Amino acid sequence: MPSPDHGHSSLERERQRLAALLRYDILDTPREEDFDDIVAIASEVCGAPIALVSLVDADRQWFKAEHGLGLDATPLEGAFCHHSFPEKDLLVVPDATRDPRFRDSPLVTGPVGIRFYAGAPLVTPDGFALGTVCVIDTKPRELTDAQARTLRALARQVMTLLELRRALRRGYAHEAELAEAQALQQVLINELAHRTKNNLAMVQAIVGQTLRGAGSVAEVRTAIAARLRALGGAMDALVQTSWAGADLGELARGILPLCDPNLLGRVRLEGPALKLGARATLALTLAFHELATNAMKYGALSVPEGRVGLSWECLAEPGPSRLRLRWAETGGPPVARPGRTGFGTRLIRDNLAAATEGAVTLDYRPEGFTFTLEAPLEALERGEKLAV
Repeated sequence: MPSPDHGHSSLERERQRLAALLRYDILDTPREEDFDDIVAIASEVCGAPIALVSLVDADRQWFKAEHGLGLDATPLEGAFCHHSFPEKDLLVVPDATRDPRFRDSPLVTGPVGIRFYAGAPLVTPDGFALGTVCVIDTKPRELTDAQARTLRALARQVMTLLELRRALRRGYAHEAELAEAQALQQVLINELAHRTKNNLAMVQAIVGQTLRGAGSVAEVRTAIAARLRALGGAMDALVQTSWAGADLGELARGILPLCDPNLLGRVRLEGPALKLGARATLALTLAFHELATNAMKYGALSVPEGRVGLSWECLAEPGPSRLRLRWAETGGPPVARPGRTGFGTRLIRDNLAAATEGAVTLDYRPEGFTFTLEAPLEALERGEKLAV
């Protein structure tokens, strides 16, 4: 039995959590496309008929976005999502009828008929859990590691949207400097809309393009999750620098372990410090991910003796200053040109060339695949969006 002090502490912590939720002024707001896109992606990647952005109020769970449920709220009695709050980590319930915490819940025994649940908590910077991004199924099942990582990434994206909305509202409070505040607010609104739309459009494009080149359902989900994980790594790097960009070498060192923790021991990196703008950071992140993935499946990194050299240099003559970057594979199986151009090849070739205003060469020599990029430094330092 909990002590009176423990009970008081729990009540106070819940009071603080509800106060944190109210600070975001999000409850009972209309549906928004940005949040609807997130639940659509969660449903698609996890193969679940129901997906929600759920916020836990004092006596209900309210859905900022829902896919496949048809409700905007349910009573808090028997709710799943607040069970993940103490650990602030992903909660997975493979079969709710076998879980003593949930088997008598109206959401399990009633018309909704929940059997499977997985939810990633929405955690504020000061540590309060507000709700979850969750997926639900009416039959028992499991969640793959890749799907779990995707849910966590989408939960972080929801918190980013909530934080940016809150920052905008704080901007509205500065009435004493009305003209300056209005100009700043419009910049923030435009920047928020621009970045959110670009980020979600990029996610949707990756999902859509991967589905169009589909193999089995398992292969498609693995490919989508891996590409979203790479994109999430680039976003994290950009957030750390307030979207000012990232160092080329640090970018490569960050993305390669996402493909395989042992890759850094088999890929030799050589080149000077070079700061990239946001657009080039995103483009090269996706390109490095595809290059490493392809090398692991078909190229030099598919055999123990294979190696990759990733090198870059800055050239000043002749003409404008430019970057020359080279990915060279050695020691792998004989190389043959692929029979068709897949989405990964287009990411490496067409979109990288467009994002960097450079020239991309893919050389399928039998002794080893080589990729080369030559692009003006001026274009690499810019911050415009990447079109996928």
